[in-house]
Amino acid sequence: MERVDLIIRARYVITMSNPMVIEDGAVAVDNGLIKAVGKASEVLSQYRGEEVIDRGRHILMPGLIDAHTHTQQVLLRSFINDERLALPPIWVKLLIPFEDLLTDDLARLSSLVSVAAMAKNGITYFIEAGAPRPRELIKAINEVGVRGVVTPSTFNIRSDEVIDAEEVVHKTEELLPEVGDRVRVWCSIRQIMMVTEDLLLKLKDLCLSKGLGITYHLGEYQGEVDHALTRYGARPLEVFDRLGLTSIRPTVIAHAVYLSNRERAIVRDRGLGIAWCPTVDSLVMGQHWLPMLDDVLFGFGSDGGAFTSLDILHEVKVARTVGKALTVGLTYDKSSFNSVTMLRALTGWGGLLVGDNVGVINEGFKADLITLRLDDVRALPIYDPVESVVSLLNGHSVNDVIVGGRFVVRDGGLIGVNEVELIEKLYDVIPEVHGKLGNMA
Repeated sequence: MERVDLIIRARYVITMSNPMVIEDGAVAVDNGLIKAVGKASEVLSQYRGEEVIDRGRHILMPGLIDAHTHTQQVLLRSFINDERLALPPIWVKLLIPFEDLLTDDLARLSSLVSVAAMAKNGITYFIEAGAPRPRELIKAINEVGVRGVVTPSTFNIRSDEVIDAEEVVHKTEELLPEVGDRVRVWCSIRQIMMVTEDLLLKLKDLCLSKGLGITYHLGEYQGEVDHALTRYGARPLEVFDRLGLTSIRPTVIAHAVYLSNRERAIVRDRGLGIAWCPTVDSLVMGQHWLPMLDDVLFGFGSDGGAFTSLDILHEVKVARTVGKALTVGLTYDKSSFNSVTMLRALTGWGGLLVGDNVGVINEGFKADLITLRLDDVRALPIYDPVESVVSLLNGHSVNDVIVGGRFVVRDGGLIGVNEVELIEKLYDVIPEVHGKLGNMA
């Protein structure tokens, strides 16, 4: 028998491959990669694990991907009420001004709280949309042990001030030595209204020359469309396409609610990814068009802890609900936007969304795995595990999280972070943060 580092046996293994579900299955892991997957009897007859974990009342599946989050906004949680939500636009009036108030210590605490919460919710990979203090986020990623795409908050126009584009691009270049097994560095764009054309071109050149991905907010605000039409004579994604930014791979566009038919064609034809944030997009922007199309690469995003509990399994339930409302309302099609499609979006379409070898339990893929508990009366009975994940289970169902073959969460508890101490630190800084927020209100 061949020795491997770890074997995990589960009642159901959702592979995201063929077959989609293996009942009484097992996965062998070695050197951080999937070595084999199949019926438990077959795997256990061929491999001997240094450790064998039996999860007889669990689902084992690929780790989840948060395609759009803001890790350094979580200290705003519960501050954004209905009145503040209506600020036009909220990122200029509240979110970015709050980020300006962060010290290194607060940014690191915020990052650690966010990354730890994501890990407990089964997120093994996330894309940061633009951290004001990205090095503090990198420390948190390495401490918790998940994978993260790190981008600095990137813009050079604010009010009447214009910052030199070269200076802004340098902030991304400075992070490149930090790239490792857990940390990737991409470029980001905060908003088309907040960048010069020179900065856009320099970011494109950096991505293409260094092989970096890019993520940007786009199609989230009617005023943004008006701005692009006035300044460039074209809609926002048409501008980015004209400037060549759509040639960057991977590209993940956050929100993308207000896209014209021409812009949607650009997304499809260029193979760009969309990060749909179902809760925030519904609260702030409006109904998303994604459920009406079946040929667009997309993932789900939390948009950060300022708005959500960073639970992507909850987000997919919001998506299912509002998506069905759209398809039923327009075409009376209750079968459209199905659970398998949503599960593929949760796991990154076999890594295509992020350009990495994740999201499938198959030989050679990275061993980024989660188990979900099936011993709760709120979840039982289970007839179809795919339907259960999409419709019933949530972040509290997550029992184990494994990244690169190593436990990040085991039996519901974080491995690399003392959660009790982290909560105490949060309570200690609440008065300081509350004072800062009081000055902003």
